[in-house]
Amino acid sequence: MYNNHKSILFIIGLLIFGTTYFLAEINISESMIQNFITFLSITFGFYMTSLSVLYNSKYIKKLYDEIDSKKPTQRKIHTLKSYFKNSAYWTLFSIAFIMTCSLFSSINQNNILDLYTFFEALIIMIISLNFIFMFLLFRIFLDGLIYEAMPNKEKS
Repeated sequence: MYNNHKSILFIIGLLIFGTTYFLAEINISESMIQNFITFLSITFGFYMTSLSVLYNSKYIKKLYDEIDSKKPTQRKIHTLKSYFKNSAYWTLFSIAFIMTCSLFSSINQNNILDLYTFFEALIIMIISLNFIFMFLLFRIFLDGLIYEAMPNKEKS
């Protein structure tokens, strides 16, 4: 991953965590936990499906042929691989973390999970960062879509 994206993820993560921990009063319901896990599972499926779609495309071959200008020690395909790897690992970590939080929480009579504010803020931060990972990969998919649609003359 590019260092600027790592920095952006870190700063946004801290801002979201700080905002939700210190300023917001959050009560995450059991159904919201289920929605988060469903969202993350679909996101992980999206990553795996997009990998299989890209697997034998002309765009992926183009990325292999080009050196990454921001990281001259690697090809663009390696940069894409790091984005996929980080996104997939983050999604799997997110699912495991949220499931663990829900296991160790207690349910009140109002069907509200009694999580510590700290963990609720972490959950909101984790979900938000998953959106950013999705956005970053979505931009790459759009570039690939345009490249695949180009006539062969223009690709050279």
